[in-house]
Amino acid sequence: MSEGRRPFRRADAVFLLWMVTPLAVGILLNALARPGLARALGGERHATGAGVRSQDVSWTFDPATTAEHPVLTAFLGPSDGQVAMCALALTTVVLTARWLIVRRKAKPAG
Repeated sequence: MSEGRRPFRRADAVFLLWMVTPLAVGILLNALARPGLARALGGERHATGAGVRSQDVSWTFDPATTAEHPVLTAFLGPSDGQVAMCALALTTVVLTARWLIVRRKAKPAG
């Protein structure tokens, strides 16, 4: 092992898990859960943009479905991009918290 490198610790693995989990959940929501739920409720798919990577998809529902399933339709209303940005924001919060904790632990007392 070269000088200056420390072994990978359990705390590092836990931190990586905390960092990757919001992104993985956002991807799974946008790829599987939200489209499946929206189709099951009879939602109308709206895609905007024609970018190289993908389109930003959102779903709308008729008033009867919205009245019958207010929580699900509110969950499915935001676009995929908004869900992805929330996942990225949560990851940023985790990274910032980790940085503050490490900084506080490294600061000498006195």
